[in-house]
Amino acid sequence: MIRATQAVRVSEASEVASARRVAAQCAETLHMSEVAAGRAAIVVMELATNLVKHGNGGTILFGSDAGRPRVLSITACDKGNGIANVQAAVRDGYSTAGSYGAGLGAVYRASLSVDLYTLANKGTVVHCLVGDEGPQPSPLVPPARFAVGGVAIPKTGETANGDAWSAAASGSVLTVAVADGLGHGPLAATASSAAARIFSGGAETPLERLMEDAHAMLRPTRGAAVGIARIHHVQSRLDFIGVGNIAGTIVRDEGARKIVSLPGIVGHEMRKLQSFTYPWDASAVLVLQSDGVSANWNHAVYPGLMQHEPALIAAVLYRDHCRGTDDATVVVAKAA
Repeated sequence: MIRATQAVRVSEASEVASARRVAAQCAETLHMSEVAAGRAAIVVMELATNLVKHGNGGTILFGSDAGRPRVLSITACDKGNGIANVQAAVRDGYSTAGSYGAGLGAVYRASLSVDLYTLANKGTVVHCLVGDEGPQPSPLVPPARFAVGGVAIPKTGETANGDAWSAAASGSVLTVAVADGLGHGPLAATASSAAARIFSGGAETPLERLMEDAHAMLRPTRGAAVGIARIHHVQSRLDFIGVGNIAGTIVRDEGARKIVSLPGIVGHEMRKLQSFTYPWDASAVLVLQSDGVSANWNHAVYPGLMQHEPALIAAVLYRDHCRGTDDATVVVAKAA
């Protein structure tokens, strides 16, 4: 589960060093080795330089991977001209001198994994995981059935994020929840964080009960909009319950479908609870978002995007549809 929580704007050459300093701070927080921290610095330097030279400026998102505690998630987003030939860009960027100006080739070599999405005249998003390789999972442990990634960035000028999200799996069932505390800042964060704590431990609790528990917990706070989705992989269905303006979309091979949330404020005004059921299959992708991100996006504008990793999908939607006036959260889940 990859969670991006910090955004750094890079518009000119002087800001490249600032992005690198943030990478160093993140590496220290994650207790990465000196070697891994050095790789992260290379990746950020190359991506930030590319944003200035080729992307007309952009944003680097920093985050972590819950499954690998010493791994840093780095995502560069721009709205430039795109990359006409990715394979050539990677090949041409190779440098036997080992300089920092080695381009995309250096990014690929320094990363544990790289996912890249680019469209002509619409920009590029590069998502990298950099860090120390952890122990390999035991062959006796079944592989994860779901992949989850999200971007949750506070409103510009705020340090506390009034949005919160969680994801919890239990066998072939995944529960994903997003809470948007009323307004923004520390008081909104108090409300959304309280909701997230309930959801993270409620992988087997009925959705209506989860929402009722959240309603009781949030009474002393300013309240929140809440959306909870539960994917039943084996039963090929998704259940959703929502109160307030958490937007949801299910994208499948057959097309996209918006999911229904009812009016209200969890913790203050919750007149009616009703869950809705939707079809789910191996091609399906779930997107949940707070109202800091516009829901008026069309998956058809992004050919091939839904085949990418959830963290990259969330970054693309954040890049293109963040309103900039509120905390912004996009969470994406799909079959692993």
